[in-house]
Amino acid sequence: MKYINGQKWSLSRLFKRLAKDNVGATPTQYGSRNLPATVQSVAFVFTFFIAASGQAQQNPIPSPGFRPEPPSFHVFENARVVVSSELALDHASLALKDGVILGVNLPDEKLTGARKWDMSGKTIYPGWIDLWSSDSSSGGSGGDAFDLEADHDHPWDAELTAGVKYQSLQFYGAPGQETDPGVAGAGYESPMTRSEVRQAEQIRPDNGFFRQRRESGFAALNWVPDQGVFRGTSALVLLSEGDPNQWILKSDTFQTLSFRRTRGSWNRTSFPGSMMGVVALIRQTWVDAQHDLEMWSQYQEDPQLYPRPVFNPSLRALHAAVNRETTLLVEPGNELMTFRASQLAEELGWDWILVSRGQDWRRPDFLKDAGTPVILPVDFPEAPKIKDDAGWDEVSLETLQAWDWAPRNPAMVHEMGIPFAFTMNGVNSAKVFRKNLRLAIENGLPEEEAIRALTETPAKLAGVSSQLGTLERGKIANLVIVHGSTYFQEDNPIHSVWVEGRLFEMDLKGTDKKQSADEDAAGESKDAAVVAENESIEAPDSADADSDQTFYASSPLESRGPVATPKSVLLTNAEIWTSAAAGKLEQASVLVVDGKIAWVGEGHPGEEWTRGIEGLETWDLEGKSLTPGLIDAHSHGMIYGGVNESTLPSSAMVRIADVVNSESRNIELQLAGGLTVANLLHGSANPIGGQSQVIKLKDGADPDELKIESAPDGIKFALGENVKQSNWGDDNTSRFPQTRMGVETFIANRFTAARTYLEQQKQYLAAGKMGVGPRRNLELEAIAEILEGDRWIHCHSYRQDEILMLTRLMDKFGVRIGTFQHVLEGYKVADEIAAHGAGASTFSDWWAYKFEVYDAIAYAGSLMHERGALVSFNSDSSDVARRMNLEAAKAVKYGDTSEVEALKFVTINPAIQLGISDRTGSIEVGKDADFAVWSGNPLDTRSMCLQTWIDGALYFSRESHEKKIQNRIEERLALIQKVKGPEKADANDSGDPSEEGVERFWAIEAESRTTLEYTCREGHQH
Repeated sequence: MKYINGQKWSLSRLFKRLAKDNVGATPTQYGSRNLPATVQSVAFVFTFFIAASGQAQQNPIPSPGFRPEPPSFHVFENARVVVSSELALDHASLALKDGVILGVNLPDEKLTGARKWDMSGKTIYPGWIDLWSSDSSSGGSGGDAFDLEADHDHPWDAELTAGVKYQSLQFYGAPGQETDPGVAGAGYESPMTRSEVRQAEQIRPDNGFFRQRRESGFAALNWVPDQGVFRGTSALVLLSEGDPNQWILKSDTFQTLSFRRTRGSWNRTSFPGSMMGVVALIRQTWVDAQHDLEMWSQYQEDPQLYPRPVFNPSLRALHAAVNRETTLLVEPGNELMTFRASQLAEELGWDWILVSRGQDWRRPDFLKDAGTPVILPVDFPEAPKIKDDAGWDEVSLETLQAWDWAPRNPAMVHEMGIPFAFTMNGVNSAKVFRKNLRLAIENGLPEEEAIRALTETPAKLAGVSSQLGTLERGKIANLVIVHGSTYFQEDNPIHSVWVEGRLFEMDLKGTDKKQSADEDAAGESKDAAVVAENESIEAPDSADADSDQTFYASSPLESRGPVATPKSVLLTNAEIWTSAAAGKLEQASVLVVDGKIAWVGEGHPGEEWTRGIEGLETWDLEGKSLTPGLIDAHSHGMIYGGVNESTLPSSAMVRIADVVNSESRNIELQLAGGLTVANLLHGSANPIGGQSQVIKLKDGADPDELKIESAPDGIKFALGENVKQSNWGDDNTSRFPQTRMGVETFIANRFTAARTYLEQQKQYLAAGKMGVGPRRNLELEAIAEILEGDRWIHCHSYRQDEILMLTRLMDKFGVRIGTFQHVLEGYKVADEIAAHGAGASTFSDWWAYKFEVYDAIAYAGSLMHERGALVSFNSDSSDVARRMNLEAAKAVKYGDTSEVEALKFVTINPAIQLGISDRTGSIEVGKDADFAVWSGNPLDTRSMCLQTWIDGALYFSRESHEKKIQNRIEERLALIQKVKGPEKADANDSGDPSEEGVERFWAIEAESRTTLEYTCREGHQH
């Protein structure tokens, strides 16, 4: 309170009086000479208050226990100063003041008043930067990792009926009727899209986590969100302590995206529940964000002409990424999905950085084709001590290859010319982190590249090169100081880490002291004597058990791909089963030129056919049989991340094409059985499942090279017990539909919705594309393709009544069904199936494995064939797919079908069902040279497949395969010996391996051994 003219005035009263007395005054009238006397008094007091406040801020009253500020002007003398990855100065000095670097080797007159540190025998680096970090237990990569052959045994139902969570994912028969998503506040319809999250608003100080990272030399890290698929924006922070406002350097560095779905607090039944669902969510979210951006731009141009768009914070947060103003950090989860991420980046127009899992050596071509910078982990696996040979019998070659290759991965990435930054993610020990960096250098990575990957590259990628990354004038004083001449020897202790000029001193074990030296009032190091004693520590001899540079692990690609690729070849003297009008030919020949069949017939082609063909090879097949390559019309064998997106009753937006597993060992195994083509189908957990993909088994090719692009697009439907959840367990009763009549209603519902969607698109086109077009709905888009005849239905079915239901329902919509799959009661309605024009792809002799197939019989295939239906036998099993020739033989055994016709069940008939009979399925001129060579009659149980050819290239040869197996045995034994170390020494006798490294070793072992079989016979989901 103040007294003015005998009155008591508070500050608030002074403000009110000042405002009242100056109503209408112009700015020029506010000079003190123009103010009324009362107002002048008020202004004087106001000035007094302001001056007193400013004085208090400049000279705050010290609090109890106050310690004076530590010196902020430092000079480090006689040090080895690594200014950048390309410049290191010996016996140099480095000056910093007020948290900023002043320069290197400055003259003495500029260093007056600085505290001087003798750094003899020490090396100073720029502080390390980590671009992919989190303090969560997941290490910034939280979520379910999908194995290359993923588990899918859990019946994940979706809570999608009225009154429960995630209601916007219901289906109403027409688009635009979505309700609230069911999560707090506005947001996207899937809780896995959380792009509106800003990590800068959620960061909480964690001194323990920061301390752990500083112990490895990090002074800054990019803190990433760790929940969801689209996870939100990361924040670059300095690893200091105290107020987050002070150590956040950049608030929105990247938008983060992970293919590793996270559950966290989300219901595990929410979409997506598979890898193909994750990709579908990414694609739909992105196109929604593009549409949202267009809608808001249009609305802002003319709010009166265009309707106000719905506000969606998740989509709004992606506008910058859509405009390529923000870079995406993308974590695919493994090398296979690295390929898919690069394809999505091209499709959707991303500016992105790849977050690797560190096993790029498995498919370096995928990494190179991605064409983007990479964040590399160094969580190398360490082999545990296994003292007896029986224990080593449990370790696979793939695991040993991963162990041998892991330290070589950084050098390989460097040699490919790809910019990369290191991350400590996955490593929870400073000692292991430094040890692994040293191993990377010993395995070919230049030390200057390791420095660049910890400093300049991450600074450049994060857009902070003007502040971090080198020890240049004007940059933030982030330093890591080590005893000795190099950081990259874990036995050289870290002396200290400086964060924006603040000292965090380490003890000789490399851990933060409980109290930093900058908090010492005297400003002196508490361990000066100890430090002095250790000033001359140098890097010890690194020759130990880890430095064995003999590499035994081959690149996985070395043993893959075609065995032979003759430009032209003549195969003679074979018994040829053409699966065409020519039937079976004796002592016949096939001429292949440029991957196509140029001539086929008995005897040999005349000179007029072979004249002028350069480099023609002749292969004698005397006593052997040649058939078209076998075709499996129903396979789940080469699908990654689950065969079902079972969270929704319609998953038409998911695509098997996104998860074709080119790395599956099933390709090799099925080639050995003469299989050349497989139709990869979504599972049968939904009335309307995902889009299918027809592939050729070209071992070693990338996922898109496996695809037969000319094959008509397909989609999986399903009927029966699976889709109404009657065999999922008693707790799975929440998802619509729950009855067979509900299934019919639901399918009709979605087709009606798709028809409406098509009409909206046509109206927009008819109006001349005025304004922004309708929102793309990828689920309805796929169903609309069925209505227009561009996508074929392959429907899982058993009972006759349901088969008839779907044919009649599709007749109403003008749709012809491509095939009924399994169709075990199809023999009862064979005439109706034939009349509709559908194919029947059935099992040869599976029955009674669940209630709805009790009427299945082994004669079904032959009976339907006799009634005019187009019949094929399928495997629905990665194991059965290796013996499809014997499945065909069962038509002879059970149904008295002729051998020639029975072989067609696994050759030309499935080719017709899949729309590829113009290219493959029979031995005819002009078709692809896809065929198998057998030791005898292909339907004889004693016959073996000797060769498998695809597009005129030999992809399997039994002779070469036996050599490959022997090479694998020898490679595995050599790797085991390398792990064990020198003769008579146990593995890792130099010390126990780290717990994290051993866990990583066995995690790779578990992944490499996961070879689950997918069948519709076993379980509800297929």
